[in-house]
Formats: sequence, C-alpha cells, structure tokens
Amino acid sequence: MSSQQQLARPTAPATVKNAATVMYVGMGLTLLAAVVLIVDQAMSDTLTQQLRDAYPSYSASRMSTVKSSILTYLFTLGVAGLVLWPWMAAANRKGKGWSRIAASVVFLLSTVIALYDFTQNFPLFVTLTGLLPCVAGLVAVALLWMPDSSAFYTGKRATA
Repeated sequence: MSSQQQLARPTAPATVKNAATVMYVGMGLTLLAAVVLIVDQAMSDTLTQQLRDAYPSYSASRMSTVKSSILTYLFTLGVAGLVLWPWMAAANRKGKGWSRIAASVVFLLSTVIALYDFTQNFPLFVTLTGLLPCVAGLVAVALLWMPDSSAFYTGKRATA
C-alpha cells in the first residue's frame, strides 16, 4: 500500500474504537457464561436436577441424551461467540463496509436465541449469564450506528 493510500484512509472515530472494545468485553462475557456452565456441571449439576424435576418419567439414558444435547447447544453458542466477537471487532475497527450490518444481524440473532433460552428448562443463572453478552452487543451496535461511526463507514466505502 502506498503512503497516499494510507493517508486517504480515515482513522476510526472513538465510537468505533469503543464499540470494538465493548466487543472484546462481550467476548469475555461469553467466556464467563461458558465458565459458569462448566462450574455448575462440576459442582452441583443444577441442569440435571432441573431436568429431572421437569421430566420425572424420563429414563436415565434419555435424561443423559437430553442433557448432552443441551450442553452441546450451549457450548456451540459459546464457541460461536468466542469466534464472532473478535472477528467483528477487528472488521469494524478497520471500517469494512459489511461489518456494521453483520454485527447488527449477529446481535439480533443472539438476542433472539438468548430470549428463546428463557423458554427452555435451563437453570435461570445459566440463562441470565447467557444474556450478558447481548448487553455488550447492544452497546456495541448502538455505538456503530452513531453519526461519527456512520461517517467513518461512508468514508471507508468511498476510498476502498
């Protein structure tokens, strides 16, 4: 890249930089949610007890399958979050034209999934800690759509 191209690129405004920082916080909250689930499984296994209470007629084999399915679902969401957060942070900080919309879509999907989790037989503290990354997502998306951020993305598209 020539020095003229480097000069033509606008630097990310504080709103975009702050959004990227909040995305890293969201990654930390996603990791926290996974750790809470792991600690629960190791210490008290609240999930199994809640499932037994909800489905007393299930055999031990069926209960094990249901629990494994739920844990796979929750950990898959966690891994997806751990991959998406830093990727979205880096892309938005660079001003990629698609990144602001992608971050917004990921936030909306994550929020719908987190709200869906409230309809399931998950321990409440597991569901609540899973909602924490959505709070970070809301803050990040709000920052990405502020006027300074919009000007940055518009400028990026014009010079790319």
